[in-house]
Amino acid sequence: MVTAQSFSFAGEDPEKAARAYGLAARRVTRPSGAMVFAAGALGERLVELGRAVAKAAPGLPVCLVAGAGVVSERGEVEGQSAATGIIWSGGVAEPFSVSGQNAEALGTQLSGAIRKSESHGRSITALIFAKPNGLAPHVLEPLSELRRTRVLGAGTVGDAPVVAIGADGQLNRGPAGGIVLTGLSAPLVRASAACRLLMPLKVISKTRGSMVLEIEGAPALEVLSSVANNLEDQPLVFVALAPPLQPDAARLDPTLARERAPERPDVLLRAVQGVDPVRRGLLVSDEVRPGMRIAFAVRDAKAAREDLQSAVRDLLREAHGAAPRFGIYLNCAGRGSSLYGQRDVDLKILKARLGELPLAGMQSSFEVSEVGGRPSLQLYTGVLGLFTAPS
Repeated sequence: MVTAQSFSFAGEDPEKAARAYGLAARRVTRPSGAMVFAAGALGERLVELGRAVAKAAPGLPVCLVAGAGVVSERGEVEGQSAATGIIWSGGVAEPFSVSGQNAEALGTQLSGAIRKSESHGRSITALIFAKPNGLAPHVLEPLSELRRTRVLGAGTVGDAPVVAIGADGQLNRGPAGGIVLTGLSAPLVRASAACRLLMPLKVISKTRGSMVLEIEGAPALEVLSSVANNLEDQPLVFVALAPPLQPDAARLDPTLARERAPERPDVLLRAVQGVDPVRRGLLVSDEVRPGMRIAFAVRDAKAAREDLQSAVRDLLREAHGAAPRFGIYLNCAGRGSSLYGQRDVDLKILKARLGELPLAGMQSSFEVSEVGGRPSLQLYTGVLGLFTAPS
């Protein structure tokens, strides 16, 4: 019995791409849902591709999104027209789209759409996608109010909408949307940021709004200067934020906090938006709070490879022997060949651990995964969702 099947197609013809999708769907025993990722000309013609896949596999709920490139276990495709996708069996899949009339309302609309699929006592998974236009980290806050819901997703690329096609064949589109899964085991998720920390994570001791003023009592601007002065080639320096280690972390002794820190903390990468030379502070984002941990970081290929290897090892340990069924990999467009100088680096890491597991995904404008139990907007990050068979 085949419970999941991926497909990959290189070319510009939506009808031919849909035939590849239909062939994959027919290999799956009682298919129940699908995701399709498109790039290049196929991404630009996403609505046309959606109509074609609806005809190729009638009655199969599917969500289609556009990225800068696409990924499957067969390889990464960048800089050309292509599509990949995954079709699975089991559970119920409900694609949806939202109007997203303004970026501020987007999180509330996504949360409301997901809530419509919530069932009493059952865990659900929501794959969400949105155009990046004006989307700030705080917009996703309403998603943290969802209960028993695993959220992961990404930002689309280009002008194409998110396309949702239900079991009735009706096609809906909008600047955001996704697909809600019930009756499947929640995926195991790991996020891996493509960065090298220039210092250990330290505790933020003072903030004002979006500004970090002090890090363990030292002016934030001075801390940045001390770690960035000797960098070669003047790379762009990011802020890496990590959640507090415990609710009262703002009052925790910094030395004790570091001793309790996990070996591989989840971090959020943020740009330095500005500096205040008078208060010697750094403008970062409205997420910053006293007690959070912070470090400065640069994009780094070697560190990205090593962290993704660690992330996949951690994920498989968490699986406790449960058989993997399929994976979704959402990878920042700032990774891939632009980071490594060659293609398939991340994919080879995944295949070394997962073998020929059916896999599909895309290169995205941003990523969404849970950090500190809250769905969060990620940058320069690879997010892997691994769906397993019940143990």
